Parts: sequence; C-alpha cells; structure tokens
Amino acid sequence: MPRRPPRPTYEELLARIAALEAEIDRLRADLAAARGEDEPPATGGGEVIAATAPVPTKKGRPAGVKANVVRLVRHRPRRPRAPVPGRRREVADRVVVHAPAVCGGCGAALTGGRLVGRRQVVEVPPVKAEVVEHQARERRCRCCGWVGRGELPDLGAQAGRHRRLGWSVAAWAAALRTELRLPLRQVRWLLDRAFGVRLSTGALSGLLDETARAGRGAYDALLAEARASPVVHIDETHWREDGQNGYVWTVSTPTVRLFHYTKSRAGAVAERLLGSDGTAAVVSDFYGAYDRLARTQQRCWAHLLRDLHALLDDHPADRRLARWAKAVTSLYAKAVTWAARATAEQARPICRERVADRFAAALVNVCRGQPASSPQATLCARIARYRTDLFTFVANPAVPPTNNAAERALRPLVVARKVSGGTRSKRGSQSRMILQSLVATWDLRGLDPVTEFLALLTTPRQPTSGIAPL
Repeated sequence: MPRRPPRPTYEELLARIAALEAEIDRLRADLAAARGEDEPPATGGGEVIAATAPVPTKKGRPAGVKANVVRLVRHRPRRPRAPVPGRRREVADRVVVHAPAVCGGCGAALTGGRLVGRRQVVEVPPVKAEVVEHQARERRCRCCGWVGRGELPDLGAQAGRHRRLGWSVAAWAAALRTELRLPLRQVRWLLDRAFGVRLSTGALSGLLDETARAGRGAYDALLAEARASPVVHIDETHWREDGQNGYVWTVSTPTVRLFHYTKSRAGAVAERLLGSDGTAAVVSDFYGAYDRLARTQQRCWAHLLRDLHALLDDHPADRRLARWAKAVTSLYAKAVTWAARATAEQARPICRERVADRFAAALVNVCRGQPASSPQATLCARIARYRTDLFTFVANPAVPPTNNAAERALRPLVVARKVSGGTRSKRGSQSRMILQSLVATWDLRGLDPVTEFLALLTTPRQPTSGIAPL
C-alpha cells in the first residue's frame, strides 16, 4: 500500500499562498494590458463595484452635492433573443387582400390562392364624440285639425340633470383625474384632443363633483366593509385644503382602500373611522394616537427597522449598538420564519400565542441592560412600551408584521399633493377622497375604473344636494 505523502508545514503553506497571489497579480496585469485598461479589472461575478475615492473635478462641486462614483462594470453576455422577436400577431378587425385579379399570361380571372406573406398594422382610428339632439315637435292633423305634441324622454341614464355632457364624459374625466392624477388643464386637453369634447374648468369640476356625489353610497359601503374586515391597516399623511394644513387618513384591507380628510390628527379620528363596535386587528406605526384604540394591534416592524438602520448609519463605530441591532433583526427574522412555518403546519392558536409571548420576552431581554446614554435607548424604550404589539403576527396568521399596505395606499395621494399642493375647498377635498377611494379599491380588485364609474353614474339614485361628511 503506497504511503501517504507528508503534510506540508505552515511555512510551506505560506510560501504557496504567496506564490499563488503573485501569479494572480501577474494574470490580472496581463488581462488589463490586453483590454487596454489602466488597472486590473475587479472580480465579483459581473456586479457593479463602486470605488471609495470620488472623481476629481476641475471646478469643484457645490456644497451638499455628492461626488461622482467610479463604476467598474463587467458586462454579462447578452441573452439570446426569442426565435420570433416582435409584437404578437392579433386578431384582425379588417383584412385587405393583395393578389392579382387576372392571369398575366391569358387574362383569365383568378380566385383563391395560398398565403405567401402577411403584415399587420395597428392603428388608432380618429374618435369624435357624438352629439345627439333630442327635439320635441308639435304636429297638426290636416284632416281633422288634431294637434299632438311630443315630450322629451327622461335622459337620466345618459346625462345629468340640466347637463349636456353625458355620463361617459364624466366617467372618463373622473378616471383621468384620479387614476392618472392629471391636473384639470391636462384632463381638458386630453378630452379635447382624443374625443373632441371641449369643456371649461368649471364644467369639469362640476362633473367630478357630481361623480363623487353619485359614489357616496359606494364609499359608505366600502367603509362598512373595511370595518367588518378581520385586519385593518391605518395610516395618515399631510394634506392642504385652501392653504390650511390637514391630514388624509387611510383605512386599508386586502380588498378595500378608503381615504378620509380631516384637519385633526387625534386618535378620535381613528376611532371614528374604525367604528365603536368593530373587533378588527389594527396594523399601524408607532404614532401615539393609536394607543387609545382598544383593539388587538400590530406595530409596524418596517418603521422600527428603518429607525434601527438610521442609528447604525449615524454611529458606525459603536460596537454595542451593532451587536444590539444584530440581535433585534435576528429575532425578527426568526419570528417571521416561525410564523410562516406555523401557518403552513396549521398550528393551534394557543401554541401561536405562547410563542408570541416568548418572542416578546426575548426582545425585551435583548433591550434590557442597555445604557440610558446609548443611541439605542430610545428604541429600547419604544420596544418595552409596545412589546405586546410587536409579535401579533406570530399569534394571528392573518396579521402581517408591517404596515406596507397603508403606506402603498397613501403613495398616489402623496404624489398628487406634491403636484397640485392639495385642494381648494371642503367640497373638493370630499370629492377627492371619494373618487380616490373608489379608484384605488377598483384597482385592487382588478376592475376598470371607466366601466365602474359609468355603471355607478347610470344607476338610478336619490338626488342629493351635497356630499355628507363622515
């Protein structure tokens, strides 16, 4: 039996490592010379690597402007294209045949034939709004002199009372204003260019207000549906009405997005929105107004982790803070993993509640003993205060650990606020909240807002003089 070669000593291993590093440096230099680069390319599987040194500028950069970053990109090979690139062939609405009608040799008529080539052209035909005039005429019989007079029919299913613009115009205006967040001037321009409908800003505002009044019943139904949901997300953001500061509140569920404007940010608004007889679990951030809600709550872990990462960025050299942050994030990751496994295995509710209590106690133990002067002292106090609201998602599988649903629901209104600055009147705010609630809910359910607005406007309803507040 051959003998096993002796193991290399520590000094021999170091010598081999040094020789291999020298060989790697030589190969990198040869590769850089072959590519015409000033320095060897960085390795890392084609990822973008940012250099730490900023690029020097001739004129210098203004204060507060970040320096450019040197990016060394290693391009990956391009993926092969599909066998037949381009737009998929669609069902043709009209077919134009290009074929010889007579024989070029004898002049006989030709019919049929085989397909040797085809090409589709997708075009948008010109669209012009149809103006229908209803006339009531009086007619007299020439024989006996009888006089009959026609009467105009009830046109409530086609247009509003004393309005020339039909419900389809109102549906498109509400969809463009709410879904695309277009200013009134751009909505007017688009209706004029696309459909040939010319209307003033006042007429457009009146259409939006009438559409909101028609949707008041659907808005109340959405509020009742949200209150009956087992889990509710709630949040608020700034909004301006006639130059005055206020707040837009949202109540979000897996099937409902509802918005409400008020000048107050007090907890009484949340109580009024959620109702006094509801039992839904509330997912929110750490705003103190939600403390008065006598319900099961889940505080948003995304907000907590964001503040934790901000502390790490502000104190990169604090090792105690780094260890504490790692322990908190690790405990949260374990809780998420355990909750997912418990849901898959259909664990008993009593078991989930006990494990949630254990996670809460473990998190409090992680925060116990942190100095009062440490950067994480404030977050530790927050965790100790809301320890019973941090692991509700472990005990209840229907509750998510973050409030991302409400944050995403408010995003379109935040963009609209930055574009327009808010609304100009109380009625405008109420109309905006109703229309936004309807469109956001329809988007969540995969429904077309134009079709839904049209169905809402053509449904018979009781006339109302205005939009009643909550």
